[in-house]
Amino acid sequence: MANSQQPIFIFATEAEAAPVRAARGDLDIRICGVGVVEAAMAVAKIIEEEHPEAIILCGIAGAYDSTLNVGDVVAVEVEQTATLPKLYQKSYSATLSLPLMAVVSNTVMAVGAEACGAQVENMEGAAVFALCADRGVKCAQIRAISNYTTDSRELWDIPAALEALVNCINGLF
Repeated sequence: MANSQQPIFIFATEAEAAPVRAARGDLDIRICGVGVVEAAMAVAKIIEEEHPEAIILCGIAGAYDSTLNVGDVVAVEVEQTATLPKLYQKSYSATLSLPLMAVVSNTVMAVGAEACGAQVENMEGAAVFALCADRGVKCAQIRAISNYTTDSRELWDIPAALEALVNCINGLF
């Protein structure tokens, strides 16, 4: 069973988790997979089997907001299901407060989603926030900006974002 005092840190990929794992072997770090389906399945299993008090989703994000810089680290306060038809769109809120700039994020399943009031986008956040809300698990999300949503993949600066993420997690935990 997970330590009831320590949150479980969830990352979509091992590539995102590896620098944090290398710097902080004391943290309980898990991989959920990319996208809402993979994240939902992995987090549901963790909650069901381990009953954690808190889950913190971590990783990189693309920015819609040009005032954010590559390497900035933010806390997602509200997560929106952006790529669903408007009738089915929902939003979910973090239940743990972190001392970082709070942003609204879109959970997307494809490139090209409109910002709709969001500053950043990712691919797992709504699934994790929804599950945590449903199961009474505290949750937060930390994202480091690796790119702007209009950037082609070769312009992403994942190393800078991951370095910033490691520094942030070291400072907070």
